[in-house]
Amino acid sequence: MKPQEVNEVLACLGKERRVFRYFKDRYCFDLMDLEMKRRGVSSLRVADLKQTNVGRFLNKPAVASALGKCGSGVVRREDLPLLWPWEQMAFTLSFDRWGDGDRGWDQTTRNQSNLVLQINFDGGHRACYQRLIKPNMDYGPFESWCHPVAQGERKTLAWVRLDIDFDTDEVLIEEIQNDWLRKATRVLEWVRRRKRAKPDLVPGELYDGIEGSYEDLEHYVEEVLQPYQLLWAEAAMLAAIRFVSDELGISTVYYHSYVTGQKLKRVVGSPPRSLYTKLPKDFGFQLTREVPTMLARTRCTRRYLKAIPNPSWYRMDL
Repeated sequence: MKPQEVNEVLACLGKERRVFRYFKDRYCFDLMDLEMKRRGVSSLRVADLKQTNVGRFLNKPAVASALGKCGSGVVRREDLPLLWPWEQMAFTLSFDRWGDGDRGWDQTTRNQSNLVLQINFDGGHRACYQRLIKPNMDYGPFESWCHPVAQGERKTLAWVRLDIDFDTDEVLIEEIQNDWLRKATRVLEWVRRRKRAKPDLVPGELYDGIEGSYEDLEHYVEEVLQPYQLLWAEAAMLAAIRFVSDELGISTVYYHSYVTGQKLKRVVGSPPRSLYTKLPKDFGFQLTREVPTMLARTRCTRRYLKAIPNPSWYRMDL
């Protein structure tokens, strides 16, 4: 997207607070909802759902248990939220722009800009973070403001970068990434190693911004953040898919495969492979060698593609 296009989308989205609730495997229920929406029906028999691309979700314990409550053997779109478990995690969603045409720094496929969807912690987490870590500055020890995260009081768990083309009715998910959990784990590991040589060491001696004790840091990373470790990637992916479907009204979503994405975006280092292999497969994306139209129409991207043997993407039709 050109910067002006992103700015126009941001203006349309406004700054109103969006709440997004998630629980492990919620995406299975939402993809059943989107399957019925795509077919233009308000309900489907369980037997018919089994024959669709979302049929494999029916064997998941949480889904099987929930659908067991549908005594008629029919799943209705309006009833799906009623099948959600009581315990859910709350997030807030915000938006920003990323990229100014520097491919080496921005890691954008078309040398343009991306719309950024930020998945932010809620107030409950913020209270635990303040009480245990005791950050003494707005810039916390587990975030990087050189990445597309919210700054200030709102703290970003993960973000999704989106390249949108309204002319071709396509969205390309450029990346799904997380700083907070990775950096928090590394900080604890480093402090723990150093404490073996210096038992009285406190975290703040190694990392600016932490005034909490070692015990508080350990509790925060191993207890408070553990539930987020289990579901952050699938929560981010679902938030992006629902946004594309519900607010943008776009029907085709592409996601980079591991090798093609690295080469097209000139990624330095090795991002977690599972984010570009297991995650899209879990969601039912289909691997394709068909070049997204939005990329095929872009001169610089066509040039990059010539240097990649057998480029591939994941595709989902909404």
